[in-house]
Amino acid sequence: MDGTDPQPSPAEAPAAGRPPGLLERLYREEREAWRGHYRRYFKYAARSLGLGFVAGFLYFVFWPAQEKKALALVVQALKDIPLEASPPILALTLFYHNARASVIAVAAGAVPFLFLPILDPLLNGAVLGLLVSIARHQSLDVPRLVVTQILPHGVFELTAVLYATSLGLYLSAGMGKKAAAAWRARKDRKKAETCTAFDSPSDPSAPGDPVDRFTEPVAASLIRNVVRSFVLVVLPLLLVAAFIEAFVTPHLR
Repeated sequence: MDGTDPQPSPAEAPAAGRPPGLLERLYREEREAWRGHYRRYFKYAARSLGLGFVAGFLYFVFWPAQEKKALALVVQALKDIPLEASPPILALTLFYHNARASVIAVAAGAVPFLFLPILDPLLNGAVLGLLVSIARHQSLDVPRLVVTQILPHGVFELTAVLYATSLGLYLSAGMGKKAAAAWRARKDRKKAETCTAFDSPSDPSAPGDPVDRFTEPVAASLIRNVVRSFVLVVLPLLLVAAFIEAFVTPHLR
């Protein structure tokens, strides 16, 4: 015994000193993006889903004659899904179908100011309202139907829909801010050019358009954030939902 504390071996060193890996760092960034940007848009998306469900359910309850037409439209939209295929093929097809719809919803956010992605949860809620209304008119056990045929995969799928919508809303808001800032910068530049047109000739060595210098990094940052979030959150949720719907849901009665 020499009174000195033994030094820990490298294997016993605290894990806190280890730098985070790439995936861990990406999800840390995603958590910060959720807190700082997406969470408030997620709330709007959830309200849109609920509003769509209530509106769809009440509409078809009071006008049941429209159920057949609406159901035909839903079936037409899902015609490329082979319901009789093997579970792996069905799962991959469901994943592709839902991922494609989510990409479209997010891409709609590229249009500034209009917040078009909010229509996606509104439509999904209306479809759920339609299905519940049909089950009610056919005297089916609606609570059991929801618990066994919708919730198991719907928890993941609807979460993915809401998250994708929040990404699209974030993109639309960001593009709107970018467009407004670009318009103001262009207006200020024209005003400055008008004031200095008779004072001094233009300097060919002057820096480029301040609008371009502002908008390019902002647009790149928006797109990078949206793509990262879509890959890290939306796609995994849709994949889990697709496999549950193909392998688990058919066995629940």
